[in-house]
This record gives sequence, C-alpha cells and structure tokens, in this order.
Amino acid sequence: MKSNIKEHWLKGVVFLLSLLVIYFTTFSKLDNSAKSRIDSSFKQALGVFATAKALNGVISLVQGTEVGPPGVTISIGEILDPINDLVERFSWIMLASLTSLGILKILMNILVFKGFEILLISSLLISNILLFYRFKKYLYARELFFKFTILLIFLRFSIPLVTMANEYVYLNFIKQDYNIEQSQNVIVSAKNEISKFDDKKASYFSTDYYKNKMYAFETVASNATNHIVDLITVFIFQTMLFPIIFLWLLYRLFIFFSKSFHIP
Repeated sequence: MKSNIKEHWLKGVVFLLSLLVIYFTTFSKLDNSAKSRIDSSFKQALGVFATAKALNGVISLVQGTEVGPPGVTISIGEILDPINDLVERFSWIMLASLTSLGILKILMNILVFKGFEILLISSLLISNILLFYRFKKYLYARELFFKFTILLIFLRFSIPLVTMANEYVYLNFIKQDYNIEQSQNVIVSAKNEISKFDDKKASYFSTDYYKNKMYAFETVASNATNHIVDLITVFIFQTMLFPIIFLWLLYRLFIFFSKSFHIP
C-alpha cells in the first residue's frame, strides 16, 4: 500500500514538474531576459574593448614623440610604456571575453529555436506516457529516454540560469568593488588627458612643461592601471571563470539525477 502511494506521489511530482518546464519553455519571459542580459554584456564588453584600443592608439602616438630644448632629447611617452603593455594584454583578454559572450549568444539562439522547443516538449509528453504506462519489454530504453529528457531540460535552461546567476553575483558581490562603468570612464579620461599633449606649448629653453606632463602622465597611468586590472578581474570572472564553474556544477547535478533517477 505504502509502495503504491509513493509511486503515485512520485509520478504526480514528475507530471507537475513537466508542466512547469513546458510553461517556462513556452510562455515564460526567461529567454528574453537571458538574451537581453547577454546582449547588454556583449555591448558593454565591446565598448570597453573599443576604449582600450583607443587608449592604446593614443599612447602609441605620444610614445613616438621625442622633443626637448637644444642638446636634450626627452621621450615623454616612456612613462607610458608599462600601461601600454598592460593595455595590449587587456585588449586580448577583452577579445576573449567577447568571443565567450558571442558563443553564449549562439547557444542561446539554438536553445530558443522552435525545433528544440518541440523536441523538448515531445520528449516530456512521451516520458509522461512511459511513466504511467509501463512497457516491460522496453524498460531499459524507457530509462534511457528519461535520462535523455533530463539532458534536454539541462541544456534548455543552462544558459538562462548562467546569465541570471552571473548578474546576481555581479550586482550583489562584485559591483561595489569592481564597477565596470566607473573603470571604463577612468580609462576614457586617461585617453583624453594623454591626447592633450601638445609639444607646441613647450619652451625650447625649459624642460618644465615636459616635467609637468611626465608627472601628469604618471598619475594618470597609475590610476588607469588600477582600473584596467579591475576590469581584467571582472571580465575574466564574469565571462570565463564563473560560466565554466556554474555549468560544471549544473552538469554534476545532471549526472547525479541521471544516476539516481529511477521510476517504478
């Protein structure tokens, strides 16, 4: 008697969960929200990448300038060598981040494709039929089909869940210390400050202008370097490390359910 109650209860739970999956697959705004987050992150990363390349171009231009009073040659851009190397490496990291976000966009487009939706809903319907009507000759195939359905569910919601968790972690644990918008504004300000260098304002008989500029560049470079490191930390975590860890945890959860999943 208890066994029958447990069996019917389990079947009822699976049926309700199937309805819930169909609802989120068909009627929920979860997909639009996830796509919006990915698009927003992609545009933000693209903006930061463009800013970094612009700063790199300005620094390269100033670094090639050698001026000074008679008998003295001053390369005012030498102070910018360290930050220029950092910006070049940062550009590659941003390119990798953009690639990662681009892959997420492609996967999201595949998962919201109508054909995938039909496959998932059909699998859920067949699974529920097999759940309530046992075919003794096909028990092994029945179990495999249940696991295949679980795999489809895992694939269907993995990317939306990653984007939701990523945004939650950023807003609640990262943004207060590593604010992307503020760091990007600092880099833009650094680019504008460096681009103001004008050797026509200098005196051929005084090095004061160059000394002041080198001091200003050193201050700007130091501030920009700190924020570039912050951006490197954020984008590596958000676009590479966190998605991999989160998807791995979801995968381990899928393996756990697949191994322990047994329908009477």
